[in-house]
Amino acid sequence: MSELLKTTNLIKSFGRHLVFSNLNLKLGEGKVHGLLGLNGEGKTTLIRILLGVIPPDAGQIQYKDNAVSYRSDAYKQEVGYIPEDPFFYGGMRVGELLDFNAAFYRRWDAMRAADLLKRFSLDRRARIRTLSRGMKLRLEMAVALAAGPALLVLDDPTSGLDVPTRYDFLQDIIRELADSGTTILFSTHLVHELERIVDHLFILHRGRLILDEGYETVKKFTRRVRLVFEGEPPRTLGVDGVLCETREGQRMEAVVYPWSADKQKKMEEFSPTLLHVEPLTLEQVFRSFVAG
Repeated sequence: MSELLKTTNLIKSFGRHLVFSNLNLKLGEGKVHGLLGLNGEGKTTLIRILLGVIPPDAGQIQYKDNAVSYRSDAYKQEVGYIPEDPFFYGGMRVGELLDFNAAFYRRWDAMRAADLLKRFSLDRRARIRTLSRGMKLRLEMAVALAAGPALLVLDDPTSGLDVPTRYDFLQDIIRELADSGTTILFSTHLVHELERIVDHLFILHRGRLILDEGYETVKKFTRRVRLVFEGEPPRTLGVDGVLCETREGQRMEAVVYPWSADKQKKMEEFSPTLLHVEPLTLEQVFRSFVAG
């Protein structure tokens, strides 16, 4: 997988609060990367560093194999950004906003901007303050995509949208962009929505990446195991990779990653009266990884 951007040993603190330490990640070209984490884990801080808004305390960022800093301007021309709460000048018209942004991007494609307005049913003459939340998201997309980004960063942009609008945005637009070669980093608290579009998963927890893996691998090798015993459950299942476990009477439940036939065989040696193995949704996977 060709890398568009990677970080090496990034460190960031605010005062005495360490946000993350020695953080290493790679964004593959044309892939949708999901960035997950509980509130306050540093997702937005990481995004601001990648966008060149704030500097890391230490570490390096490479874009297309070239080291960049938050003072670097060239690579920012190729990065699009859609936040959760965008700022617009409400008195501007849609067309005026496009013309305003065109002055800042040397790769601005006016024909594509016009096509996107038609696709998203946006009127150039409309005042931005009259647009709904969903229409403003479409306007954000038109602005971001007309700039021709190689990397598109999304920070919870679908929050507050109705279900049909979110579905169209995710299924039609994001997947289409990735298929055409745009690299996407998508941070969201609506974890289940990534399930339809994500290629690679990052989970940021307690200052480090606890998961950095392809989604299909995570989906294939994360399993919930339900066991029932005649007496008390064993104190330990004796296998590595138990993300979380619970006990209630003669019942025991555990989530294991990575799952394997050898681990199932080892559990069978405890002679449970029931051993049931089942896959998990992405949201269940995420909760299991951050449960400890």
